Amino acid sequence: MFTTRSILACSLASMIAAGTPAFAQEDTDGRKLAQMAFASLDTAERGFVDQGEFSNFGGDVFASMDGDQDGQLTFSEFLSWDYGMEPVAQEAGREEAYETALRVVFAFWDRNGDNTISRTEHRQSLNFDFQRADTDNDALLTEDEFTGGFSVMVALRAAINPAPAE
Repeated sequence: MFTTRSILACSLASMIAAGTPAFAQEDTDGRKLAQMAFASLDTAERGFVDQGEFSNFGGDVFASMDGDQDGQLTFSEFLSWDYGMEPVAQEAGREEAYETALRVVFAFWDRNGDNTISRTEHRQSLNFDFQRADTDNDALLTEDEFTGGFSVMVALRAAINPAPAE
């Protein structure tokens, strides 16, 4: 039997796998936070980031998530890191959906299924996300590609502001 949680997880998984270009255009608090995340990546203010910048930033994020500095992210460490969207989820009454979105991303990034994300798995996942989000295949991510295609941004924004049922 399907529960609301499993349906949401399947929906989020579909959005992450397929990307959601129209979702990138919505003017929501989640989008604004995603734009701020992109701005923190685009320190040179060029309007894009390359894969090297993205990977370096990802390495810094991994180090800040790894509270016990053992080179592995547990789900607890992953969940406790603040993407900046948790207060928005709380305000919208979407805390459960927010946590489910994080669980889905964690499961995707835990490539070997051992309930931890190694530094290598994290790097591989970010590289895959970068390539998937790079819709024009120019090896650069624009703000729109990042906000509309990076799995964490897509999943968390979808959890906070789900698309209306058709």
